[in-house]
Amino acid sequence: MSIPWYQGIVVGVDGSQESLAALDWAARTANLHGVHLTVVVTYAVPITPDPGIGGLIGDLRDQAHAAAMAARARLGEQRPGEQGVEVVVVQGSAAHELGQRSRTGDLVVVGRRGLAAFDRAVLGSTSSELAATAPGTVAVVPAGATAGDPRRIRVGVGRKDEPDVLGVAFAEANVRDRSLEVLHVMDADPISARLLELDPVAASWREAATADLASRMARWSQKYPRVTCSIVLRRGDRPSVLLQDLTCDDLVVVGGRQHQPVMGRVLRSVSDAVLRSAPCTVVVVHAHQHAAA
Repeated sequence: MSIPWYQGIVVGVDGSQESLAALDWAARTANLHGVHLTVVVTYAVPITPDPGIGGLIGDLRDQAHAAAMAARARLGEQRPGEQGVEVVVVQGSAAHELGQRSRTGDLVVVGRRGLAAFDRAVLGSTSSELAATAPGTVAVVPAGATAGDPRRIRVGVGRKDEPDVLGVAFAEANVRDRSLEVLHVMDADPISARLLELDPVAASWREAATADLASRMARWSQKYPRVTCSIVLRRGDRPSVLLQDLTCDDLVVVGGRQHQPVMGRVLRSVSDAVLRSAPCTVVVVHAHQHAAA
């Protein structure tokens, strides 16, 4: 029942305020779990036959090192987890380089700029690409989200979610001394949902679903006896229900599967939809990949 990514935490920084906020969240999380923190700054080199590309590469490299210095200044004398902080500058795309590091089982943390919904859909982002394609667990900290401990922690679970999703949620609730809301959503349109709630059979569905969730939660409750949790069952559109009444002071944990970012929107990936709209930090757990690693 160990959580593989507690071996270390990696955070991507590019010098923006959003990435520095992600650095704050990552440092706090590394300190709570007592693990090593690595700060990664990347710079992508454009492929072009232009002979003047050398000067551009030098500028990009200088900007990356400036971002690394800003990260060091932000951390100051902090030693998250009572360990040294490693700051590295590497050449390559941020999503690829950070995704490769997630293969080792580390939690990768990135910020998310406050783009409008249309801009995010058209332009995409490092955070959405990383959360969709990385083999490991990814935390996305949006602009305006709290870097401190959350007001509450919500975990979305399906009928076949792997135990790592609950494990990550329990571990976070334990170290942050917060209660845990375990939310299970059955798809249904508003009219059907209302009719089902009036149907006596719905009561038996709730009892069966509650018993199933309680059984799956039992192993984690034994490991983290201090965590108090509640089971919430709802019907409706899964992303909408998961996002309901969230604030910047919350934390959401969801399961995810590797896919191309565009396909995530076409296929209505729950984790993709939650990431694009959540006002708070979202942790996407790719548990099946960790098991393989």
